[in-house]
Formats: sequence, C-alpha cells, structure tokens
Amino acid sequence: MRSFKTTAISAAVLTAGLVLGAPAAAQAQTSAAPQDHSAACRSAVGAAMKAEHAYNAAVWDLKKQIAAGGHPGMAEEENAEMLKGEADSAASMAARACHHAGPHPHGGMHTGAGSTSQGVAGGEVAGGVGLLGAAGAGALALRRRRVGGEA
Repeated sequence: MRSFKTTAISAAVLTAGLVLGAPAAAQAQTSAAPQDHSAACRSAVGAAMKAEHAYNAAVWDLKKQIAAGGHPGMAEEENAEMLKGEADSAASMAARACHHAGPHPHGGMHTGAGSTSQGVAGGEVAGGVGLLGAAGAGALALRRRRVGGEA
C-alpha cells in the first residue's frame, strides 16, 4: 500500500500546485500595462533624450579634456552639473506625462476560463483533477503489474 499512498500524495501536491499556480500566472501575464504613445508622452520622451544627450556630450568633453592632460575649469564642471539637473528633470517630466496620459484600465478582467475576477471554473478544475487521478491510477496499476510479474 505504500506505493498507492505515495502516488496519491504526489497527485494531490501536483493538483494543488496547478490549481493555485494557474490563476497567479494568468494574473501576472495580464498585469503588464501597455505603453502609452500619446503626443504629450512622445514629445516629453524626446525632450528627455535630448537633455540626456547634451549631458552625455558635456561629460565626454570633460573626460576628453582630462585625458589630454588638461584641467577643466569651474565653468565646464558647473555646466555639466546644470545639464545633469536638466536631464533628470526632463526624465521626471516624461515619466509623469507618459504615466498620466490617456485612460487607465479599471474593472474586472475578462481573460477566459479560470479568470481570477470571475472565480474558478469548477468543471475545468474537476476535469483536471480527474485526469491527474487517472494518471495516478494508471501509474499504480503499471507498478503493481511490474512488481507482480517479477515475483
């Protein structure tokens, strides 16, 4: 009887994993929000990229000057700091413009069978449990036949 107990426990654990894991996987897959490509978002992202490019160019000039043996002055360093602040500000504005632009989804999600917003589809879960039970019973029968034929 030990093999039946092992088979039953294995089938129960596998069934619990499937029943509890499938809705969570479906929720994780549908929770990714699509990007907003509105005009305000696109222009804010463009401005942020332009500001970042200006900052990167200033830093590259500073590094080039230092590599050539020069010593950058206070004006160059202040310019790089100012451009960094502008780039950070533009990136923040782009994030706000892209996040708040357009309507946001609300309400229940209609994802089909097994959706977490509509509850669990009992028939499908029962069918899955039945298939796992049949697989376990078949494995038990094959194991008993193999053990009985070797004796």
